[in-house]
Amino acid sequence: MLFPEDKQFTGSGSKKLGDDDFRRLKVPYQYRSEQFHFKSKDFSKQFAYIYASRLEEMTRMMTERVKEKWGDKYPIKQLAELKEESPEKCIIIGTLFKHQELKPSILREISEENQLAPQPPRSHYADEADILILEDALQRIRLFGKLDVHSVVTGVVCAVLGYEDGDGRFTVDEYIFYEGGPQKPLKTLESSPLVVLISGLNLCSSSDFSISMELLQQWIFGNLEGFGQGRDWEAASVVRVIIAGNSIKASSKVKSNLHTRPTNESSDLLSAVKSVDTFVHNLSQSVDVDLMPGEHDPANHMLPQQPMHQCMFPKAVPFKSFRGVPNPYGCEIAGRFVLGTAGQNVHDIFRYSKIEDPLQALKSTLVWSHLAPTAPDTLPCYPYYEHDPFIIRECPSLYFAGNMSSFGTELWEGPQGQRTRLVCVPSFADTQCVAVVNLNTLDCQQVCFKVNDFEDGEE
Repeated sequence: MLFPEDKQFTGSGSKKLGDDDFRRLKVPYQYRSEQFHFKSKDFSKQFAYIYASRLEEMTRMMTERVKEKWGDKYPIKQLAELKEESPEKCIIIGTLFKHQELKPSILREISEENQLAPQPPRSHYADEADILILEDALQRIRLFGKLDVHSVVTGVVCAVLGYEDGDGRFTVDEYIFYEGGPQKPLKTLESSPLVVLISGLNLCSSSDFSISMELLQQWIFGNLEGFGQGRDWEAASVVRVIIAGNSIKASSKVKSNLHTRPTNESSDLLSAVKSVDTFVHNLSQSVDVDLMPGEHDPANHMLPQQPMHQCMFPKAVPFKSFRGVPNPYGCEIAGRFVLGTAGQNVHDIFRYSKIEDPLQALKSTLVWSHLAPTAPDTLPCYPYYEHDPFIIRECPSLYFAGNMSSFGTELWEGPQGQRTRLVCVPSFADTQCVAVVNLNTLDCQQVCFKVNDFEDGEE
């Protein structure tokens, strides 16, 4: 481990930005987020189209996986071809749907308006009574057997091996997902480029972790020592900083009384935007910076979120090293495919399954080969009707989710030899920590810039 986990630093001057001995590493970069940009805005389409296009494309992809797994031993059938009187073991490819009584319902809300018994507020909707259903283009059937209803969510496409046992029941003996898809062979790099992942800055008019942000900037500038062990982890090797959403947070409104005045929310939001602009402006003078929107940023709410408008960042925009990017965001750095979100997909999986570990939820989306399977059912998204941009068609080398409560990482190895570094990026406002990934080795470490513990005398 090159960075001791939760490494913290108080700071010591060593180098100045612009010194002759500080030369930032340069590596090739390719933007790969075109599918997440709106080419047109047509909200007249029904959401059924995105499910249909998802199933159609992933069925073609899954057919190859089915042949690799089971060969030609079992036939691939449509649900309409099943016969109760002569059940045959077969393979069905379809979309999973979870029937959940606790899931929010507009009909239930209307009932509450009619003074019926109100439903208690919930943040988690999984229940032992949940039912798992498989749908294809024409029909649906209830699933029983080895596929656990609590380990999946609505919208996942999978192939199940089993048989119909009557009364509209399909017993699952085995099942597979696409599991990340193909991955280009990774060439060994002559250098060790580093990518810094930040999320959840939640900057407002008054920030209580400004010292931590200053330490972070000075480290990236190469003005501090004490984090890395070896030349592979030096600040000069940082080639890109990705800010994964929730950068802007206006301060909460103060209740008015005889002695106080209400806070001007517009003024607070403007101050927060200026703080982000100053932060990315400072970083952009030294390193490439990608700024993603998040759930609470001033951008469109539904996925994919479009880049925040450049007029909000007048200081940073003149720098070619600054780029506003969408959420989700994909790119290629030094020949490594990097893909990630601001974390809405992971948080939504928590609500509708019994997956409680953020890293497990992130890994599940890669195994399912879909960035946001719960969209559009419970996660808002644009009503695509010709294609589904959230399908993971190529396995990334680095796959991240921002705005997690804590840092988490794992090197996932797929059935086809894929190797993917999974990273749960912690909220900087809560932890004052970032994640640093070495693209050559795919090693990952957390680096903390928290100073309060030292002020309190803790180690």
